[in-house]
Amino acid sequence: MAGKSGPKSIRQRAENSSAPKPKAGKDAAVFGLGGVEGTDRCDIHIDTDLEGIRVPALSGLAKGDVLRVGTEFADRHPIAVAIRPDGMIVGALAAFQNYANFLECLQGGVKYVVTVTQLGPGHCHVVGGRTA
Repeated sequence: MAGKSGPKSIRQRAENSSAPKPKAGKDAAVFGLGGVEGTDRCDIHIDTDLEGIRVPALSGLAKGDVLRVGTEFADRHPIAVAIRPDGMIVGALAAFQNYANFLECLQGGVKYVVTVTQLGPGHCHVVGGRTA
């Protein structure tokens, strides 16, 4: 029948949609969040259990203590670690959202701190983020 077209596929409907399209390309890579402007990819919230706890470093640690976040290398790979004010490493930060971004920012000079929220035998939970 002339003037009538068959049903459009989902892809055709999406391509013809007047909805704004997400940014791509250079801007998306710079912002690291799919092109969302005004966001800082290094402003990352940390909420995790420390891994590889060094039990002697737990001695004297209390809820509310603030730990500096630094890097250590294991098999030439950087890992983020929580460090007491006296320089003792308490454990490693791992397995939280945006960890790869976090590690890049940390190595790029961004400073982070975490606060101890839970302590137990061989267990330490921390929450924190970027310092000013």
